[in-house]
Amino acid sequence: MKKLTIYLTALLLTVFAISCSQSSKSNWEKEKAELSANIDNTLDDIDNKLSEINNDLKDASEDVKESLTETKEDLLDQKSALEEAKDDVANATEETWEDTKNWAEKTYNSVEEFFRDLNI
Repeated sequence: MKKLTIYLTALLLTVFAISCSQSSKSNWEKEKAELSANIDNTLDDIDNKLSEINNDLKDASEDVKESLTETKEDLLDQKSALEEAKDDVANATEETWEDTKNWAEKTYNSVEEFFRDLNI
């Protein structure tokens, strides 16, 4: 009976330790993971839109090609800014998180607004 009590106590302590370690992820780390995921999703959206533009460029008239090329360049600029934000978020520490988060969120929101306003 004593061995069973020791075994159950050890098992409960192990379960408790695992649950604590999983829930101990700090708020800034959760925010960091969420912002990174949002940035990744938007980068995927931009890549999809760039693929569409590249396909449309093949059959476009000169006027349309010019407009699509400008849009493509704008998207590439937005993508570059978002990739920089992604790198900064990935490299952020707890001490630098608030400043990094504020800058990255501004960049992300700006790119999202640009992407929403894109009329193609």
